Parts: sequence; C-alpha cells; structure tokens
Amino acid sequence: MNVKKEKSFEKREELINAALIEFGDKGYDNASLNNILKEAGISKGTFYYHFKNKEELYVYLYDILAQEKMKFFNQKIKPEDFDKDIFALLKIMSKAGAEFARYKPEIDRFSASYLKDLNNPILDKVKEKYDFRGNDHLDVIINKAYERGELREDLPKTFIKNMISYLLTNLHDITEVIDIDEYAIEFNYLIDFFKDGLGKKE
Repeated sequence: MNVKKEKSFEKREELINAALIEFGDKGYDNASLNNILKEAGISKGTFYYHFKNKEELYVYLYDILAQEKMKFFNQKIKPEDFDKDIFALLKIMSKAGAEFARYKPEIDRFSASYLKDLNNPILDKVKEKYDFRGNDHLDVIINKAYERGELREDLPKTFIKNMISYLLTNLHDITEVIDIDEYAIEFNYLIDFFKDGLGKKE
C-alpha cells in the first residue's frame, strides 16, 4: 500500500467514520468517495494528498481496524486464557471478535460489508494482507498446542497448521450467513469441527 506516511491531518477521524458508514451501508463498489468527503467535510485536494484513491482508503480502514481490534482483544482476553487448550482459546477469541463488531456501530456496519462484498476483487488484497497464514500469533498458539499434546501427532504438523489457518480465513466460503452474531456461531461450529477431527484423542 502506498499511503503517504503523514496521516495526522485535520478531520482524519471524520474521514474514517464517514468511510466506515458509507462502505458499510453500500459495499465497496456502490460507495461514493464524493459522499464520504462531503460527510467528512474534507476537500478532494486534502484527500488525494494522503490517499491515492478509494481503494487505498478502503484498505487503510483495515489498518485502523486491525490496530483497534488488537487493543480491544488485549482488554478482553486475559493472560490466563492463553493457558487454556487451543479450542477453548479460539472460542474465547471468537466471542471477543463478535463483541468487537458490536463495539462501535460504524465498525459493525463495516464488518457486515465485508461479508456482503466477499466476491469483490478488492477483498483479495485485504485477505492477502490479513491472511491467518501470515499471523504469527496463530503460529504461536498452534505450536503451544502441540507442546501440550492437544493436537493429533499422526497427521503432519504443516497440514494441520495450514488446515486451521485456511478454514479460519475462508469460513465465508462454507457459510451463507451475513449477520455478525450468526457468523460467530458458525465460527464456533468450525472450532468444534477442529476439535473432533484434529484434536488428540484420549
């Protein structure tokens, strides 16, 4: 992404909130950059000084949300939660994710737009950047689960790691729900599936 480094500009928060609402209500293709700028009270000159186009703004929103989500998770997930087995921990993370989506109406609407825009090519860029397979935190969680004997040893470690990463990233391909709460329920179904198929049997 080629966003200019200077992002502390007047009405930055107004721009972010207006963009979250516009993309959330209309999806990426139907969202109007003119409407966003008008709602935020920002000139085109100011916008194009900081962003190349609408696409860059859209991806930038995920940078902001990723930072806010990490901060939110740090408040909701306790250090002792990481001592629980991988399946319990993933469910705790799933619950925190649903709470984060409800944390702010604009974030909830934008999150819903992600589920509505799943076939849009713009999301390929977003998924590339935020793919679970590039997530060091997930690697740490999986490695710890192996150390504690929570995952099957008769299957290759790489296979299990890739399976978990891929399905967590692409759950939308096997579910038709778009409601955030229903999506969280589907996520828990997936974790139960992991436990039954990849968990070490007693």
